[in-house]
Amino acid sequence: MFSPSMEEVLPENLILDILSRLPVKTIIRCKCVCKKWRDLVSDPYFVQLHLSRSRQCLMIHEGKTVDLQERLQWVEIEHDNLDPVKTLDRDSFPVGSVNGLICCCVPYDNSIHVFNPVLEENMLLPKPELKIEGSMSYGFGVSMDGEYKVILRGRRKPDYMPYEYEVDVYTLGTDQWRVLGQTLDDLNKMRCGPGVFLNSHVYWLGIYGQIYDFDLTTETSELFPPPPGWEKLESKKMLGVLKGRLSRICWCSLALDLWVMKGDSWYKEIAIIQEIISLTPKSEPLCLMDGLNGTSVLMLLDKETNQFVAYCLNTNTILHLEWPGCLYRISYIMTYCPSFVKLITNWIRVSSRGVQLQLVISHPLRS
Repeated sequence: MFSPSMEEVLPENLILDILSRLPVKTIIRCKCVCKKWRDLVSDPYFVQLHLSRSRQCLMIHEGKTVDLQERLQWVEIEHDNLDPVKTLDRDSFPVGSVNGLICCCVPYDNSIHVFNPVLEENMLLPKPELKIEGSMSYGFGVSMDGEYKVILRGRRKPDYMPYEYEVDVYTLGTDQWRVLGQTLDDLNKMRCGPGVFLNSHVYWLGIYGQIYDFDLTTETSELFPPPPGWEKLESKKMLGVLKGRLSRICWCSLALDLWVMKGDSWYKEIAIIQEIISLTPKSEPLCLMDGLNGTSVLMLLDKETNQFVAYCLNTNTILHLEWPGCLYRISYIMTYCPSFVKLITNWIRVSSRGVQLQLVISHPLRS
């Protein structure tokens, strides 16, 4: 007598529910159990179910040194440790992450990649005409129509000064970049670096605290005011996403405020005065992320104590995190939700010009 298989004992929807709650590494091992489980993990319903429950992690960019190259570290927060899951060795800088996909740019050869660290799939995009440089703003996200897009805002140097700013957009599944031109009069006042993606929009801070909004669906830009007050240049500001809402944190030596966008208005979520702030003056903000039990967490690098810090804004408590790498190499951190969203089925197709996009199925990750 053979014992019944799990599929005969448990209904398929229950198996999918159980698998979707497991850590990513465990799910990958489960794919090797049998063909049935491999097919279940690849099923579009499971992919979306897992994504809706995917635990927020961090993607840490470490800069190049004399003897070490740039790399991205995918890490999970476990108790008081930052646990590295996978390391990606490549000379690239993160543009953004959405639905488990990561977009990175490589300045030295002006190339851009989109990849999924879980499935180890990598897509090389056509090279943009704009030169990728430190003075550029960029973003990655998905429109309301389900189109994944990369945005570059940079300077096109004419034969005369001053520089002209323009916005270039690439839609995954096409074969060329499109130039939108200068969609706002003061693009030169936008902060450089990656934007924050939320609900088909990418947001950047301006150098004077204003907020730039790029709509990925209509491909139009809008400038809207920041929360009231705190517009002194010496105060530190950061945009992020908390509980599915655009958020801005601002602090100086006197106080710390967290503002959250609800509808079309800003609301002050948290205000902490100087007497109870337990951060050092040399704390460098890295990113905002959702914590456990509905809390909001600010990740910082404390340059005074040379420690990685998770600061809970709700309880004013600090957790010092152990990091096995070199803290001085950390240049950027973003939140990342691992997923099984595939690159192949979504975007590889022959364009109207008969040119197929270049897809590189590689294994650039190592445990």
